[in-house]
Amino acid sequence: MKEEIQRLKDLQDVDLKIGKIERAMAAGNEKLNSRKGSIEKQKAEIAEFEAKLAEGEARRRELESEVEDAQLMIKDRQNKLMKVQTNREYQSILKEIDDAKSANRQRDDELVRLLEQADYLQKKIDDQAALCAEEEAQYNEDSGQLEKEADELEAKMAKLLKTRATKAKKVKAALLRKYEQIREKRGGVAMVGVNRGVCHGCFMNVPPQLYNELLREDKLHACPTCNRLLYNLPDEEDESK
Repeated sequence: MKEEIQRLKDLQDVDLKIGKIERAMAAGNEKLNSRKGSIEKQKAEIAEFEAKLAEGEARRRELESEVEDAQLMIKDRQNKLMKVQTNREYQSILKEIDDAKSANRQRDDELVRLLEQADYLQKKIDDQAALCAEEEAQYNEDSGQLEKEADELEAKMAKLLKTRATKAKKVKAALLRKYEQIREKRGGVAMVGVNRGVCHGCFMNVPPQLYNELLREDKLHACPTCNRLLYNLPDEEDESK
């Protein structure tokens, strides 16, 4: 049984190394995805600002056209004043002129607000575009670096997977199935050491009798708390972890 325990320990060591590589690759991808998400968010904000800017520009052109039409109407009504025959008609034309001038003043006020808004939106677009360009440059740099690291990690992974296959063949089929079941349920860790009566999987004390049996290494035991397979972990090995 001592040999079986050692084979499981060796297999677990390989699985821990594989898990470490998988987490490193996942962390790199998560970093890239986070930066990509930030870039997409900034581009969406730029598009929103540009849409508002275009909307304001369309409104500005509409107002300028209305101002021009009103000015032509005012000029036309001023010419008519010279030809009116009655006071009632004169007063009516004057009111049209006053109303047109009042409407144009309101349009001018709105045009000023639109110009101020356009300046604000353009600045936001420029600032956001600059940030987005920086993010994209960093993304491309990180992507290149991650691709290089991924190639190295995949090469290490390939070697480890071959090693794992070799070591797994040395473990009895029933014991390997049990190991895999526990590993799947316990975050990739199916076998842990016990040092000074403490399980290093759940860090709970194991019963003294169980600990004494572990020291003999003549039988495979499981932690009563976390159900992981156990082996004795000497102090010197514990300190080297």
